Amino acid sequence: MTATPTSTPRNPSPTALRPALASPLMRLAWHGRNVWHWMARPLTMGVRGIILDDSGAGEGAGDRPASVLLIRHSYVGGWHFPGGGVGKGESLVEAMKREVREEVGLTVESGPQPLGVYARFRHGASDHVAVFVARGWSGTPRADGLEILEARFFPLDRLPEDTSPATRRRIAEFLGKEPLAERW
Repeated sequence: MTATPTSTPRNPSPTALRPALASPLMRLAWHGRNVWHWMARPLTMGVRGIILDDSGAGEGAGDRPASVLLIRHSYVGGWHFPGGGVGKGESLVEAMKREVREEVGLTVESGPQPLGVYARFRHGASDHVAVFVARGWSGTPRADGLEILEARFFPLDRLPEDTSPATRRRIAEFLGKEPLAERW
């Protein structure tokens, strides 16, 4: 018995190409942004949200520890807090709420509390990042599959191995294990 060769379509549909092209295009855009920052040297403001799930924490022996929402991007490695840039005419809190809604589909409902403001000088950028802690939110986290590949809650004491160093530092500061830093 002989095997029949299988054929692949010569012109795959545009929707079939989308996942294959999304990550390389997002990475290219990210590197283009870095070159622009290096040349133009703008001062930018960003936000991050430490979104906590306290359900079950602190109610007695054997409780689950609080969990934190982390995301994995298509264009940069590791796990991070949701967040992004502050738009013109937008407050820091408005920007954080918008970014969380856009990136993971959650609605931050109660007043998020500021943790700190950090200077971040990487890839030619002059960023300042405000970090907020939010406990009151609604919805179910979801990743869009284009910019955000995964969105999940992790116990604060069991973060994934590839959690970014800056994310680990912010969590240690939030937990009172480290003093607040000035730089990201």
